[in-house]
Amino acid sequence: MALGIQRNSKHLGWAGVLFGIDFLLVWISFLLGIVLRFGEFSPEKLAQYRLGVALASLVLPSFLYVGGLYSPAVLRSGAFTNARWLLAGFFGAMASVLVVGSLEFDSRVGRGVLLVAMASLVTTVLLRHLVAMRLRRRRYGIFACIVADDTDEQAAAKLQRFWKGRTERFGLLVGSGYEPRTPLPRLGEVGEISRSERRHSIDVALVRDRHFSDPEIAALLRRLRYEGTEILPLSDACEDAFHAVPLELVTDAWFFRASNQSQLFYSRKLKRLSDIALASLFLVLLSPFLAFGALAVRLSSPGPVFFRQPRAGRFGRPFTILKLRTMHVADGRKGAKWATQETARIFPLGRILRTFRIDEIPQLVNVLRGEMSFVGPRPEQIEIVEQLEQAIPFYRERLLVQPGITGWAQVRYPYGASVEDSVRKLEYDLYYLKHMGIFFDFFILLETVRVILRGGVPGSGDPEFAKFRQDLGPGTTAGASEIREKAQAVERIGG
Repeated sequence: MALGIQRNSKHLGWAGVLFGIDFLLVWISFLLGIVLRFGEFSPEKLAQYRLGVALASLVLPSFLYVGGLYSPAVLRSGAFTNARWLLAGFFGAMASVLVVGSLEFDSRVGRGVLLVAMASLVTTVLLRHLVAMRLRRRRYGIFACIVADDTDEQAAAKLQRFWKGRTERFGLLVGSGYEPRTPLPRLGEVGEISRSERRHSIDVALVRDRHFSDPEIAALLRRLRYEGTEILPLSDACEDAFHAVPLELVTDAWFFRASNQSQLFYSRKLKRLSDIALASLFLVLLSPFLAFGALAVRLSSPGPVFFRQPRAGRFGRPFTILKLRTMHVADGRKGAKWATQETARIFPLGRILRTFRIDEIPQLVNVLRGEMSFVGPRPEQIEIVEQLEQAIPFYRERLLVQPGITGWAQVRYPYGASVEDSVRKLEYDLYYLKHMGIFFDFFILLETVRVILRGGVPGSGDPEFAKFRQDLGPGTTAGASEIREKAQAVERIGG
């Protein structure tokens, strides 16, 4: 029943809607400026201003996304932080119009139109922001977690903290023969509700894949579904809450839902076309930085300017990755190593190249060759992949898509140096596999900009996600303890 449901991340959908609204508000504001300035709508003037307005319509929402104003975290941000990013977005939009006008005089926007347009833009975006904040605080209806054992109840207790204040009521539907131990409200027993003729106004029912194999629970879920209740798998709830999926909840059924949902046409056609266009553009724009980086390597350390290393590409096909060298040339020791195991060899200018991602620029050549994409799971050394797939369930599935220069795991989790870190990154990579698309890739590029602005420091992972995972217990795939046992059995990489 619920196994075939296609469900997009609410975070991505919400961010996409807000981005689109602000994009349109820029155009509407300049249309208003034209009408008020010239007394009528002038298509010729709009065509004349189109380059500057188009750039501004991308710059404004991009600033707001980087500032976190499209994410749930905006509710926890201070008013000063939100105002600062809104102001930066307005100045960025205005600067875009002025820069385009200075480069192409025929596209210059008159002062009267610009003044009216910016006044309209500030007013409408601020109103949109206030409405969006109010909608984010809107409460859901009744949220019911089906619990049949201790691990179900532990997961419900953790998720209750996430939905606290967002629901009218959050409670448990208890399976037959189980007695809850937490003080969470009890909405009833599965058997009683299945036999009752009374209609229950449950808005969302949280389930695990294994609940569908229980005849009593499955009968209840069928009834609730036909009454209009949303049947929400626990893995999907985690995706909404944490933008990652715990590996303990990943099953073959989850992969089936993910493969049905991912935009395969985009990944096979449009993604390649956008990669070629962007790689060509950025190779030209970033060529001065590439030249600076090459000079820095040449002056800092004897040896080749470029670092070449075999990596595992899509479906495990090997390719040679290109980067600017940031470490002194190694001795004759062989064997794959974690990047963080060799940080002592990084020379000072190499550290700067890494911080601002200048060393990654040569990978644009890999993108043009079709070996990499702009966005995707980071390509690992072939030996490391072979060892990690022995320790981590579904690890090789990250090779189903093209590896990327940047990725969701790279902007959400710090550099790793252990099997456990690889597990955590895989949970973000699997989230990307399910939700990949043109908007998500664009947002990841904006997240990458935010990481660079913070000095190259990626996210540290969600501590609430870590706590949730600890109490989750084993699912239908390998549990946390089993993963740890397999990790210990794998020989120490690079040791």
